Amino acid sequence: MTGIIPPDGRTPPFMEQWLAELGHVAGHIGRADFHTRLLSVFSRLIAHQSSWIIAYAPGVLPHVLHTEDVESAAFSDYSNHFRTFDPFWHLWRSQARQPVASLSTLDKTVKPYEYTSIFQKNCGFSDELAIILPILSNTCIMLFLQRTDKPFTQKEINRARLVQPVFYGLHQSHINQTFQAWSRTAPHARTQAARRAEGEGALVLDRHRNHLHSNAPWRAAETQHGAPFRRALHRLLRGAESLMPGHTPTVLEENGFTLSLTALPEDCPLAPGGYLLTLAPGTTQAPLSALPGLHVTRREQDLLELLLQGRNTGEIAQTLGISKGTVKNHRQRLYRKVGVTTERGLLSRLQALRQQ
Repeated sequence: MTGIIPPDGRTPPFMEQWLAELGHVAGHIGRADFHTRLLSVFSRLIAHQSSWIIAYAPGVLPHVLHTEDVESAAFSDYSNHFRTFDPFWHLWRSQARQPVASLSTLDKTVKPYEYTSIFQKNCGFSDELAIILPILSNTCIMLFLQRTDKPFTQKEINRARLVQPVFYGLHQSHINQTFQAWSRTAPHARTQAARRAEGEGALVLDRHRNHLHSNAPWRAAETQHGAPFRRALHRLLRGAESLMPGHTPTVLEENGFTLSLTALPEDCPLAPGGYLLTLAPGTTQAPLSALPGLHVTRREQDLLELLLQGRNTGEIAQTLGISKGTVKNHRQRLYRKVGVTTERGLLSRLQALRQQ
């Protein structure tokens, strides 16, 4: 890295330690603490008083992921009042893609008065220096150093520019590995090796359900299954707002594929408060008409298939072109034929018959 290592080629002791720390960060690719460790390495290069990590995504206000030595009042003011006026957010939204930016050298058109004359003055900082790490679909993470005594010099800004490509390479590896790990975590009753072999798909949405990322198996499934796939996705997302991070994912089984929806936590750097959808190929099952001891009419078989897909009474009525009352009558006859009294009992009985 010319400009950091002297012309004679000898690495100073400080840089040897710094490079070793950078290598240690590489060992945390794919882990939750990757970006905080990357910020720590950045902090070692340039003098400062505090530091931040902030995520920027379409349709979402800037989201603070991590801070170091930031006073609680400053954090609260930013989060509650001034993130709307964040000049780096305005810079990113203006499509001005650049690897490094400092507050003191930003164009005045992206520096709102509320930020520089109120927030900056109240918090007592003189400058901010950001390394910008793009993700996908107009999203990014920025690593900030904040200084209270004087602006960052051009030499310091150039130093940040020199290391940004290295940081970005590690960051991209982290993003790719994280997405791959997400693609392998669907809660289906198959082994992880089997899921990999069958080519599991993944889609990441932000909190407003904007598309951030999809892998090749997901895009192939969209083409292969067409309208039924889109309808199933729509049904699954209707209950997305009630799904809590860390809770059991919602699973929807259809003919030919299985979809799973997981809520992502607010501190997820790639999609704060967003959603992960995973797709698995459906299992091959015997048709209902071939199940032993199940004597149903063609219309009852159609209704059962829709029930197994998780359709409600209204959706079944619309699909079969019959009234809701007729659907309920068919369901009651099926209960009597199978010897159960509830829909859950009916579905459990069908699953048991398929396993015989």
